[in-house]
Amino acid sequence: QSIFLDMFGDPVSNARSWRRRKLGELLENIDSGKSPKCHNVPAREGEWGVLKLGAVTSCEYLPEENKALPSAEDFNPAHEVHPGDLLFTRKNTPELVAACALVHETPPKLLMPDLIFRLNLKEDSPVTKNYLHRLLVHPTKRRKIQGLAGGSASSMSNISKSRLLEVPIELPPVDIQKEFDSRIRSIQDLKTKHQTHLSYLDELFASVQQRAFDGTLWDDP
Repeated sequence: QSIFLDMFGDPVSNARSWRRRKLGELLENIDSGKSPKCHNVPAREGEWGVLKLGAVTSCEYLPEENKALPSAEDFNPAHEVHPGDLLFTRKNTPELVAACALVHETPPKLLMPDLIFRLNLKEDSPVTKNYLHRLLVHPTKRRKIQGLAGGSASSMSNISKSRLLEVPIELPPVDIQKEFDSRIRSIQDLKTKHQTHLSYLDELFASVQQRAFDGTLWDDP
């Protein structure tokens, strides 16, 4: 968010006077999946699964948040999630609706439910997916979008496709958006390296702990 503000400013006040276009003018279409009755456990490797809202609620994609699809259940493979997909929760509680996540990596055979939109950009759209993702999850912008939701404060809020298509999108020059993309990729690469190192340290600690319990910690290798 700090990089976003530094490069683009607050999108709602738009003090830098970026031009605006409706989201619908930038998209080829918006699609979503189905929400069949699933098992209450995640899909195992090789099984089909349907994403839960929790896969997008944090605004970062969490593929482990899914439910296994019964083997006999009919489904449309066109609803499968792929790297590069921009996912948006159209329905949730008022404070959690309008979450958005960009899919960088995903296991195969995970399907969208009907509560999640997939925003498909036009090929010549003057906006990058990274920039659009970070714009839609920026706190002031997201609050504006949440204000479009129907439903009472005590019920699930729902954002219709027609209202979402009318959302104004601030459009800095594409070369600045691409510079932002590069910075985000650098941060993600650094996070991945740290996570890999932390996983190694966790494994090392577990090994030392087990040897301590076994009484073999001080044995010669």
